[in-house]
Amino acid sequence: MTTWNTGWQIAFPSQTMDEMLLALVVRDLIHGASYDVEAEDSETEFAIDYTAGDELENEGYQLLLAAEIEGTENAELIHSFTEQMLEELLDEAEALVRQQTEIGAYASTELRFETVPEDEERWDLVVPDWLAPDGAEVPFGFRCFDVSSGAPVPDNAILDAHGRVIVVPTGDTIHLIGIPAPLGAEPPDRDET
Repeated sequence: MTTWNTGWQIAFPSQTMDEMLLALVVRDLIHGASYDVEAEDSETEFAIDYTAGDELENEGYQLLLAAEIEGTENAELIHSFTEQMLEELLDEAEALVRQQTEIGAYASTELRFETVPEDEERWDLVVPDWLAPDGAEVPFGFRCFDVSSGAPVPDNAILDAHGRVIVVPTGDTIHLIGIPAPLGAEPPDRDET
């Protein structure tokens, strides 16, 4: 069976905090998503795995979406499926954003971003890729810390209290927003030993 890759760059509105939040939630929902598909109008079957990143370009949010496809080489079918899937994820993201909880806001100078060892990574912390320090594994290999105390922001107790915590930069402010866990999200593996 043939395996091939493709990708897209998708612009999202990002002038307001809520627009940026929505874009980041969509990125979180699509990153790592896998689908086994049988096209309704044909016998075509394929498996597709998505990875997502992001960048800020000309003051606009860009979702960088990559797909690895096993099966059909029909690029039009893959594009159509991806478009439909993104529309569904956008609806889910909008529902999650409506349930947001403001955790806190910081001046960008109050926080720094540092790489963390693998055992300190948090999959439930969503931080834009462009805030990653050089050499950090994105999207989970870094966290933000309070410049003055060195404490992680948010701390693990706050992360544990929310399904996801989204780090939303707007201008010179960084907002921390809690949302419920997405549908079907597996709980984090918390080894208490």
